[in-house]
Formats: sequence, C-alpha cells, structure tokens
Amino acid sequence: MKKYKIITIIALCIVASLFSCKQRQAANQEIDANELVVRITKEQFNHMNMQTGVLQEVVFNDVIEVRGIADVQPQNRATISPVVSGSVKEIFVKPSYRVKKGEPLLSFEGPEVIGLQQAYLEVSEQIKSLQLEYERQKALFAENVTSEKFFLEAESNFKKTRAVCEGLRQQLLLLNLDIEIINQGKITSFAVICAPIAGDITQINTDISRFIQPADVVVEIIDTQQLQLFLSVFEKDVVSITPGQKVLFSLPESSAQTFDAVVSIVGKTINRTNRTAVVQASPTDNMQAVLLSGMYIDAGIVTASKTVYALPIDALIAEEDGDFVLLLQSSDNNDYLFQKAKVQTGKRNGNYMEIIPDKSVTPSSVVLLKGVYNAF
Repeated sequence: MKKYKIITIIALCIVASLFSCKQRQAANQEIDANELVVRITKEQFNHMNMQTGVLQEVVFNDVIEVRGIADVQPQNRATISPVVSGSVKEIFVKPSYRVKKGEPLLSFEGPEVIGLQQAYLEVSEQIKSLQLEYERQKALFAENVTSEKFFLEAESNFKKTRAVCEGLRQQLLLLNLDIEIINQGKITSFAVICAPIAGDITQINTDISRFIQPADVVVEIIDTQQLQLFLSVFEKDVVSITPGQKVLFSLPESSAQTFDAVVSIVGKTINRTNRTAVVQASPTDNMQAVLLSGMYIDAGIVTASKTVYALPIDALIAEEDGDFVLLLQSSDNNDYLFQKAKVQTGKRNGNYMEIIPDKSVTPSSVVLLKGVYNAF
C-alpha cells in the first residue's frame, strides 16, 4: 500500500513540474509577443521631461555648401598717400574710427607744400602781364601793325603760363589748400589729408614727425557697412546659382548660429587653378556690424526648397535594419503605452529627418519626440 502512495506522489510531482514548465513557456511566449511594447509611468514621463507630438511640416532646402570671405568692393576701400613729401604734424583720427567723406585725417608740413604755393603765386602774377601783352599783340595784328609772328609768340607764352598756373592750382586743391587765401598772398606751411570716402579707419601707418612720401600708404579706410560675402563655388555648381537666391551662412567661431544673405552677383569666369567661380552675396543689414573685413565664412546657397513631414533626429531609434519611432498606443491616469514602429525616412536637414508617412505612421500619429532613449 505504501508503495502505491509513493508512486502516486511521484506522479503528482511530475505532473506539477510539467504544468510549471508549461506556465513558464507560456509566460515567455507572452513576453516575446509584447517585446515591441514599452510602458512608461506618468511619473517617469514627467521626471525625464519626455514629450510627445505629431509629424511636423518642415521646410527642407537643397543647399550647395561653400566657403568664402567677407570683404568690400574696390570702390569701398581707400589707401591714402600724400601728394607731396613732408613731415606729419598732427593726426586727427584713430584706428576703428568712423569718418565721413572729406573729414580731415592728418596734417603734414614741408618745403614742397610751401614751394607749390610760392610757384603758384609767381605764375599767377606772370599771367597778368602776359595776358595784357597777348591782347595788345592781338589788337595790333588785327590792324596789321605787327607781324603774325609776334602775335603767335605772345599768344603761346600766355597760354603756356596759364596752363602751368592751372596745374599748380589743381595740386594745391589736392593738398586741400584754400586758393582764395593763397591768392591774397598768405602762404601756409602745412597741408591736410582728407578722407576720400566714408568708412572705418583700419590702419594708420605713421606717427607724429615721421617723414612721408607719395609712395607711402599712411591711412587705410574700409566702408564696413558695404561688406559683402565673396564665396568660392565649384564650376559644377555654378550653373545652379542665380541672383536672388537665399544664402545661409555662419562664422567659424559660432557655426551653430546662421545668418541670411542674398546672392547678388554670379562670377563669369572660372579660376583655372582651383576650378571655382566667385559668387557675391549681400548680407542682411543687421549683420553688417558683426562681420569684419577678411573674416572667413561657411555658407550654404539654397537652390530649391520643399515642405515635408519630419521629426527631430532625437525622436528616431537607429538600428541596423532601419529607423524606428515609439508610437503612442494608449494612456491612462498612471501609464503611457508606446509601440516601436519602423518608419520610412528621406533626407536629413540639420536636426530634422524627413519622414514618409505610411499605414503605420501617419501625419496624425502621436510619437515620442523627446526622451526616446530613456524609455528603455
């Protein structure tokens, strides 16, 4: 009898063991079936600053990446030299100082400044007597009292001296000297160099008492308010660029921040060395104060634009067999239930990835936008 009881107990243990194994197998199958489902408590959701949303409509640009430099056109740059030699007497400006056209930059003095005024006065006095002689010979020649030779000689002397006088007068004007005061016999020992354009003083290459000559560049002015972007574009891309296209550019030290410009001029020649053409772009007014002459630029010329559905890069789960998102299936007072779903992606533009809607992910689908990698 005891033998039968032992056998019965063993049989029951075997049955119980088999039942337990089946339960564990069924439980494992349930876990496998729900492997793509993620449950997040509302406490976790709020604590990790997670965020949900639908597909976003984003403008994607076709961009040609280029590099360039900020500079000005030749008419907005001036290198200034003295007309004659002399020693610097006074400097009226400082580097980075903004000047108006015609504003005094510096004064200099020397024998040549005095000599030009003296020569002008001497020739001016000669003209008076030569003009009287010319008019007298002209009247005599008209009355056949004198020969043509004397008349032509008087005429030649008068006109040559008048030309010399005018030449000296123009030189004095280049020195910014007052002709009316000089005509009164008042000679000054110094002259003033004035700004030929409005702009910013970028260089002063002299100091007080330094001897300067016409070959010396003493001051350089650049009108930084006229700064442009000069971009180097490879010849294969030049055909896609036309005036009026938008340019997005950044500075090397702050590449995360972009600014706007507009293509104004497309170069007509290709550099034979690097096979590039120069494309000029005008930045917006608020950028003129930020740009400096000679500053390097990273830019993208926008050749086409389209609006697409997109998601932030952080909302995608990148795996070997594709990209996935977490779709919101349901929510209650305690939990959010998400399901991992594969998505069709297109081009990337900055921090966004183009999403091509399908049956599983539609424009109205709610997905986890922020905190995806904290969900696992």
